[in-house]
Amino acid sequence: MHRRSLAELASTSSASFSRTTKRHASNVTRNPKHTREGSLPRKTYDAIKRLNKELVYNNVKKQNAAGWGHPPHYEGETRRLREAVKRSVNPNRLPTPELQELLAAQDFSIDPQDAAVHDRTTRVPPGSLVEIRRNEIVFYGVVVQNTVENGMLKSHSLLSGGDLWPHSQSDIMIYIPGFVEPDLIARCGSDQSISLSESEINARVHVLKRMRNFEIAVEEKVADIYHRLRGAYDALRHPEPSKATTTSVDAVVRLISPRRPVDVQTRWAIHKYLFDKAHLFVAESSDFLTRSTFTVRAKNEVDDIEAVNKMVARRDPIVARFVEKARALIRASRKREQDTWRQPPSYTADNTTTFTPEELTIIRFFFAASHGTRTTQKDPFEISLSYILKRVGLYDRQNLGTASAHPFLVELGVIPPWVDPIERFHVSAEERASRGMALLKGSITHDHPASSSASAATTSTHSAYGRALGPEDFYSRDLVEHLRHDFGNLPAYVIDDIDAEELDDAISIESVPNEPDHAWLHVHIADPTSVLPPTHEIARQAFSRLETHYYLDRSYPLLPNVPQLRELSLGKDGPQVVMTFSGKVDLEGNIIEYKIRPGIIRSARKLHYDSVNEAIGEPTAPRSFPLGGEDRRPPPDAASLDKAAVDNIRFAKKFTDALVKNRILTGALQLEWSYAELALNPKPLPETPPLLNRPYLWSGFPQMDFWVGTTKTAEAGARQIVAESARLAGRIASMWFKERGVPAIRRIAAPFTEAVPGALQRALKMRDEQGFLDSFTLIGHGLLPSGATYDIVPGPHAILGIPESEGYMRTTSPLRRFLDMMTHWQIKQALLSPEQPRLFEDEWLRGVAKHVAWWETYENHAQRKHHAYWAYKCLQRWLVEHKGTPEAERFQKSLTAFVASTPVNNFYVQYWQAACFIWSLGMKADLIHLEPGGSIEVGQEVPVKIADLELGLNSTLALVKR
Repeated sequence: MHRRSLAELASTSSASFSRTTKRHASNVTRNPKHTREGSLPRKTYDAIKRLNKELVYNNVKKQNAAGWGHPPHYEGETRRLREAVKRSVNPNRLPTPELQELLAAQDFSIDPQDAAVHDRTTRVPPGSLVEIRRNEIVFYGVVVQNTVENGMLKSHSLLSGGDLWPHSQSDIMIYIPGFVEPDLIARCGSDQSISLSESEINARVHVLKRMRNFEIAVEEKVADIYHRLRGAYDALRHPEPSKATTTSVDAVVRLISPRRPVDVQTRWAIHKYLFDKAHLFVAESSDFLTRSTFTVRAKNEVDDIEAVNKMVARRDPIVARFVEKARALIRASRKREQDTWRQPPSYTADNTTTFTPEELTIIRFFFAASHGTRTTQKDPFEISLSYILKRVGLYDRQNLGTASAHPFLVELGVIPPWVDPIERFHVSAEERASRGMALLKGSITHDHPASSSASAATTSTHSAYGRALGPEDFYSRDLVEHLRHDFGNLPAYVIDDIDAEELDDAISIESVPNEPDHAWLHVHIADPTSVLPPTHEIARQAFSRLETHYYLDRSYPLLPNVPQLRELSLGKDGPQVVMTFSGKVDLEGNIIEYKIRPGIIRSARKLHYDSVNEAIGEPTAPRSFPLGGEDRRPPPDAASLDKAAVDNIRFAKKFTDALVKNRILTGALQLEWSYAELALNPKPLPETPPLLNRPYLWSGFPQMDFWVGTTKTAEAGARQIVAESARLAGRIASMWFKERGVPAIRRIAAPFTEAVPGALQRALKMRDEQGFLDSFTLIGHGLLPSGATYDIVPGPHAILGIPESEGYMRTTSPLRRFLDMMTHWQIKQALLSPEQPRLFEDEWLRGVAKHVAWWETYENHAQRKHHAYWAYKCLQRWLVEHKGTPEAERFQKSLTAFVASTPVNNFYVQYWQAACFIWSLGMKADLIHLEPGGSIEVGQEVPVKIADLELGLNSTLALVKR
């Protein structure tokens, strides 16, 4: 929005408009509830609209005429706002109920296991007008300042009621930068103020007037535009009633105004409409500012929501019969769980019970509810779901919300108890597959006839593209066969975990004659692009998945198991085609020279990390078992390495160590933390059976092994050799593209943000020889990790200590990461057609970079929730099994937690709490029932015991001090 139009809007007194009501001003203009958006006749709608306007007008007259003590004119409004601002800094004043909801259980602590992506959210600068949504409460605000606290970015916004309160930037759903000029924001003071000067009061009043005028203008747009949006759902939903799709504010703008641009108030009103219609549209749950999209619910799901809500509203006997049936099934399920506690997982169909079609509708309703939504929207399931669960009478009355939907379905016989509630695939995947890739005309998008010589092949690739490839066509020949470098008998070592599923990379080391302090380190990467063109349907599907999905119970590979792709994993006997990234490195860790070549390796050997560590004298990464159990890893087999292999790997380690030291000198800083790991047996677990008209009888549960490792020990010995070789390849790829002027997607991490000048340098001095620093020291120094993102030009990677002049990209895992495979296609295009080296459109690459940054955040959070659920599940079962035993007592007495945030008052439950981390378990938790004004500090180790453990979409562990 143009600054002038904002100023004109601000010049109008808000006394001429309605004031906001309790939850949000738009409550007074909402359409009456009806079964479908488009079913209300226009005549009826217009009558209701007129009535609403009269109600608003009368309410405004009443508010301005009575109870304020000021006349309804501009100065009267100024006096009201001045009083509101003065009251806001009273330290003894309790927040309003709405603010208490906003502030309830806010977590201003860094999760060290999520630090790589946690700050990827768009940073909203001071002076921005923002909409804040949390716990179904909506506020307008203007950001006054951003601060770094506990390793997290916190915003302090002046809310429309006059309060200045902290919140996470992830609570911001939409914003207008530059809404208030910097000098006016600077005069507003800070959140630490317990008294305000006249200048600060006047500045805040001026901001409040401007904000309220905008809010009222939006409400007028809402009242005007909502009837035009009644048919939006039917126009935007997927044509197949069983499928969901996505939409955005831009898409709705094109729907209602295809030829004319709309003003910012209209866009804001559309945004509000989509949020308000939670039964139709679901706001993106991960980093909404980066990807401001909404899932458009499937028509079948909307029908189920409406049907169940109707049943509950009219107290339909169908619900009562379902409740009785569910109660019997749940009781039987709980008894069967106890009887088969230690048995392996299995199930049979229950042929004694059937579900009616109406009962299946209720079950599908619960299933949709189990996926959960952020509390930025009103939960369309909560009322009916809570009513049904309350009638069942077998669940905790304090927790009858959507968190109970998953355990209810498990005990009902619909979902196996070994299936977690975390959603594994995002609806955007199908849309990526349907859109495909924006390919330019290039050599690798066409097939080429076999040539009798390399020169003929080169001429062929440069002069004619050959036959265009279709969506089911593989390459008939290796397009870069004539360019492949044969490494002959040079040993290549494929080092990985013993249970690794996709072996993408191998390393070779080659000494340089007459240069004892230099060596060529070759990183050989599996080459699926030797047979798979970017035009193939498999490539399109890989683009939709982006990565292999690794879960504790099963994996979903990036590439399918088809004959053409089956033999690409490295470590097999005989020649294998690879893409090789070679760096000439000295013992100072400098990259002297580099090459990228298609290659052939003939002497690959498959080795395991522990065996390599044993052979070269490095310790095996230790594991601790706080819940008992034993290390099931097979013993290291140092004898599997001959003397030549040991010498070669030790020689390679000299240079990878040098590369690490060089990165540390340029500022590399990695966080050390502990993490929980699990192994399930059997794997894969039994598949979830289809939902029929009968429940299933679940029995048993998988065996779980639980141990704790640390990030530092995971980057030592053989693991560090492999990891540093991969980083070398990523640096080489970025420099290679930069040299040729070809845009390619780099991974970028800006330097740490300092809350206190000089904090970064002090933290860098505290790193160990591997560049690690424990996360609590980082928090104590007031440093904010930047998080990693993606761009098509080189940028720094501060966490790894890689300068902008080089850049870094992922290129070593094309069997499990689509971006790596895309990089290989780009390299081959540039090799085959140096005069036309670009394969993808720049704008498309930028879009992919932005999407991958968002998707990586989404996937990382989903994986964190998945692992947390199973870790807490393992702990829960252990506590049940050992209840009342000496082992349980010793375990509770041994627990300590490190405080990860300053204590806050959780107004929702009326106690003080702080985030904390249990190092011995690798788990994040909440330390509750703290004393107000206590002496607990961030980083302090506190003896604790477990108070509560809740499993769900966001599993939580509550601790109290011992």
